[in-house]
Amino acid sequence: MTSPRRLTLLTLLATTVVTTCARADEPGMFLSPTEIAEIRSRIDAGDEPWASVFAALYADATAALRMDPCPIEGRFRYTAPIGHAVDEADLPHPDRLRRDSHIVRDLGLVYALTGEEQFASKAVEFVSAWVSSMEPSWPFDRPGPGVEAFDSTLPAMFYGYDLIAGSAPRTPEFAQAVATWAGTIAEECKLRHYTTGTADTTGWNMLLIASASVVANKPQDRNFVWGDTENEDTFQSMLYLLFDSSGKVDARASAGSRYQGEDVFVAIRRLKTYVYVAEIARHHGVDLYNWQRDGRGLRSSLTAYAPYFTGEISLPGVGGFPLGRDADAWVYEIAHTTWPDRMFQEAIQYLGRPGFDMDILGPVALTHRYRGGGEAAERP
Repeated sequence: MTSPRRLTLLTLLATTVVTTCARADEPGMFLSPTEIAEIRSRIDAGDEPWASVFAALYADATAALRMDPCPIEGRFRYTAPIGHAVDEADLPHPDRLRRDSHIVRDLGLVYALTGEEQFASKAVEFVSAWVSSMEPSWPFDRPGPGVEAFDSTLPAMFYGYDLIAGSAPRTPEFAQAVATWAGTIAEECKLRHYTTGTADTTGWNMLLIASASVVANKPQDRNFVWGDTENEDTFQSMLYLLFDSSGKVDARASAGSRYQGEDVFVAIRRLKTYVYVAEIARHHGVDLYNWQRDGRGLRSSLTAYAPYFTGEISLPGVGGFPLGRDADAWVYEIAHTTWPDRMFQEAIQYLGRPGFDMDILGPVALTHRYRGGGEAAERP
């Protein structure tokens, strides 16, 4: 899939968000050491919702210390659930990947926020099981639901692994094995996503490559996503292609898909992938948040859809989910950290904190909310 124009890093606007350049021996995917220290200070002070959300996270991570990994042997296969699994060994591959990726994320977060190496050791155990068991491939040769199931889950494992950077259990030898495994997966995704990418999956492909590039320490893969003079199928060109000048999903980009341009849930899910790529880029000194061309950009698209998540515009729920309660809408928590817009704040209040991303980031009210306070609520 290519864009109508060649867009490169030279088109980026001057930076207006704070960017950081991560080092290989410290976290640098979705959280930096400075941000981790700020979250710690909120927890130590008993500020809400940080304190309550962290307490729930700590309980989950402590329970995970008694669990065993459930890796896939061989090649990942997408299979829909049939009936009920007797035990975890019977779980379909996507469910196993989701279970263990989320456990690694939780363990990594708790280690980063406490320094307790038992959590880093357990994260290493889980990641090691997957690296030694699952074939390092991107196992898709055609579009389908498996692409999103894989791409929207594995980055959570990469995120948790990134958070244990600098810990004693993450030895140089182990780090090299993980880097090779993740880098191979990203390389296959780069080579094959041209034939499998659709309007709904290309953002996930870019997110998988970007997150794997941090684990593999491969700047060239990050450059592939940000954009370069040799590659058109990048963040900027895809954002330009998928959203029109009003910020809404371009109906032409939706043609042929079962989703149409006014499907708000699909639009916000697509946008989430681009925000998450921009968040990784921010930690590596590149500002994709404020890139725009001809009115197209993240801020304009998030602004265009915000009224659906404030109750200002009413639209029936899609697929049985009531509008305004969809987990993907917690992208506004991250957007508000970057742009403290009133409309984004209203969307957050309408959704009801604390937010929880069901794909990759988990407790965003803990990790990506640095302004103000607020009451805690029951975790999803």
